[in-house]
Amino acid sequence: MNNGAKNELMFLTALGSLVALTLGRKKMAFALAAGTAAVALSKNRKKVSFVGKTVMITGGSRGLGLALAKKFVAEAANVCLIARTEQDLQTAQQMLEKENINASVLVCVCDVTDSQQFKMALMKTIERWGTIDILVNNAGSILVGPFDSMTTEDFEAQMNIHLYANMNASREVIKHFRKTGEGQIINICSMGGKVAVPHMLPYDTSKFALAGFSQGIAAELAEENISVLTVYPTLIRTGSPIQAVFKGDTKKEFSWFASADVLPGLSSAASSVATSIIEAAREGKSELITSFAGKARMATSALFPELMLWTMQALNKWLPKSKANRYQTGAQSRTSSSYLIPGLRGRSEEAEHELNQVEKTDPEFNMGLLH
Repeated sequence: MNNGAKNELMFLTALGSLVALTLGRKKMAFALAAGTAAVALSKNRKKVSFVGKTVMITGGSRGLGLALAKKFVAEAANVCLIARTEQDLQTAQQMLEKENINASVLVCVCDVTDSQQFKMALMKTIERWGTIDILVNNAGSILVGPFDSMTTEDFEAQMNIHLYANMNASREVIKHFRKTGEGQIINICSMGGKVAVPHMLPYDTSKFALAGFSQGIAAELAEENISVLTVYPTLIRTGSPIQAVFKGDTKKEFSWFASADVLPGLSSAASSVATSIIEAAREGKSELITSFAGKARMATSALFPELMLWTMQALNKWLPKSKANRYQTGAQSRTSSSYLIPGLRGRSEEAEHELNQVEKTDPEFNMGLLH
């Protein structure tokens, strides 16, 4: 039992003891209290060391993937970065080696929506280090705009990168894990996979699908000593808005999205989120919600679904209404007045520089629409 499950069980037995005591069921209260003590005294699951472990990170050349790579490299792990652009990968490798002269890094140009390309990257990783211990399914794209501007192809592209690519990569890695008798998969989902927000429907739909797949496979693989961690981040300062693809009124869509992405109190630093993910993986947790805002959002949705819907309806009234069908990257949509609060652009550009976010002007490529 991991520490997260242990803490949840202690909470439930302690709560049951209090309820039983309130109802005058003293024997039951005592039994539950004893159960709480027994759980508290039980042996903790041994935390995992990542020293010498081999980690594959899809979408590892920038953003959260690169932030995770930095943490794993600092833990003396071997890290394979996977992405589609060779120059971005080379820059990311140089950044990692500059920060840590002992960094053990391999880069593989790979489109994870192509299962054959992923198989080749996996083979190169195993050839280099003899094994793989952890797969981080992080590759993704963001599409923002009203539903009326979206096409079926947009939904399919988001499903391809967020669900099917992760499913196929997991299938290939699991074959190796079964040979070694252990392994770990970390699926980077989103709070958009728990509570949908307007103007992000293809993204949220694909993340809901990923959440279901990830939770289900975690239960199936546990008996084989293969753990699955599903991560639900909220807004993270990764500099990703310039890579996102926008439809409708692209400039206004970018403005609200990019401003929220770096808003103090609402967004989290990428390094902090990466640390939380590393620690959750170390403890063998199955789920991680990376911020208090995310936990509050999920709890509100579960307990007060009508209130949450009312909140989203209110938000939707403020969002742009254009149904234009053209694509633009965030870099193409950003203007000098994009950010709603002075100083936010500086926070965004700092994250872009730190996490290798280079401006792109090919939205179809960013969406994965070109193969």
